[in-house]
Amino acid sequence: MIVAACAALAAGLVALAVSQSQPARAASVGEFTMSPGNGRLSDPQPFGSSIEIPGACPDFTLEELNWNNFVSLYVVKPDGTEQTVLGMLSSGAPYTGAVSTVSLAAEDNPGAGVTDPSTVLTGDGTYELRLRCVDNFDGQPADEVFVPGDPYWSQKITVTGDNWVVGEGAVSTGLSFAAQPSDAEIGEAVRLTATVAPAEATGTVAFREGATTIGSAPVSGGKAELTTSDLARGRHDIVAAFTPDDTSQWGASESAPFTVSVFPADFEIRDASGERLPDTPELQRGQTVELIVRGCAPGTAYAMSMRGNDAKFPDATADAEGVVTWKSLTVPEDAVAGRTAWDFEADKACRANGGVGATVTSAPFTVPEPSSGPSSGGPTDDPSGDPTDDPTDDPTDDPSGDPSGDPSSDPSGDPSGTAGGIGTAGGTGTSGGTGGTSPTGGLASTGSQVALFGGLGAVLLTAGGVFAMRFARRNGLLGFGQPGA
Repeated sequence: MIVAACAALAAGLVALAVSQSQPARAASVGEFTMSPGNGRLSDPQPFGSSIEIPGACPDFTLEELNWNNFVSLYVVKPDGTEQTVLGMLSSGAPYTGAVSTVSLAAEDNPGAGVTDPSTVLTGDGTYELRLRCVDNFDGQPADEVFVPGDPYWSQKITVTGDNWVVGEGAVSTGLSFAAQPSDAEIGEAVRLTATVAPAEATGTVAFREGATTIGSAPVSGGKAELTTSDLARGRHDIVAAFTPDDTSQWGASESAPFTVSVFPADFEIRDASGERLPDTPELQRGQTVELIVRGCAPGTAYAMSMRGNDAKFPDATADAEGVVTWKSLTVPEDAVAGRTAWDFEADKACRANGGVGATVTSAPFTVPEPSSGPSSGGPTDDPSGDPTDDPTDDPTDDPSGDPSGDPSSDPSGDPSGTAGGIGTAGGTGTSGGTGGTSPTGGLASTGSQVALFGGLGAVLLTAGGVFAMRFARRNGLLGFGQPGA
């Protein structure tokens, strides 16, 4: 392994030095010769009996790895990529002489790989063939590090139907085709799109099902499109065929079949008016809908349930055409918000279209979030916030909080309002404004409260003092000295 690594490193350095000191080799180093110069693509050996190489393969060996004992034949497709059609040919190796002849007979090339050329040469036109020297292990061309310039020998053939001949004629074209949607409902618009390569090719694409032409469209910018809503119920294997405007410039081509399935919808959800709702509709709690399911086993009863809910729903039986209908399904009032579904099944569920298409066992829909209710902090829920239940906040229960400023409600009995009326602190004075308009009684009310409690405090202290003195004297606890002489 160390020797191989060192050899690879040395080879890389040599190749790098050579590539820096000499001009890179041209990609094509000449034309190879095919014998005979014509043939049929359907032949067991489609490219004649032999190939003559006008040159030598790279004279480079890395331990047991070399690029002069095998060659492979490639076809250049319209998009510029290469595909092998004859791989690992070894007849007449090593290919180190000025001229080498390679037999194409299978018995002369043990282990060689042959690809059906009709899978690569997909239409009339001119194709380029390339012959490359490949390594003796995995059949890959030499790396740029070892053999700069990507050398190969080339040749061109012109294909017309199953026949080919050496030489250049019309440029070959490739055609791919797809339809959207590929699974459509009856009457639904289906867009057929064909892509032509090279994109410069001009002409018309016809879309055909067997011998029937569905329609055609001109090619523009490498594409031809046709939209149709007329496909009947069933499976349709459609092929796109390109016909060039100028057959001397572009070759004709045809795509592989593309299958479009057209059937009624597997299921439908309809509202009370009979209008079909979109896929995964939003259904309200208490809303009643109709559910139609197709492709079930005729005469079989199918059970119904709602995902994530315990509500009971009636069974329904498929008719002779395999259609099951629930005329009335009501979303429960306790349905949880979010995505859910009507789930229906028989012994092994309901299979759409007699086995064609996906197995259908549910019809999805969504339930919205419930509407917002009363606020949890409302006065009916929180007694502590109810002014009718809290006497400390009720101005009708607390004379000190009377916002009216009415002196008649002042227990101090001061009609002048000095304590709680329109005094200097809370009345119409400069510092107090019109305190009587404040919801809490203003500064005037505050003044009356201070005066009230101050007066009551004084009365209580005085009464308490008199009582204490009498009690003390009665019990001999307190005595006064005789008056001075």
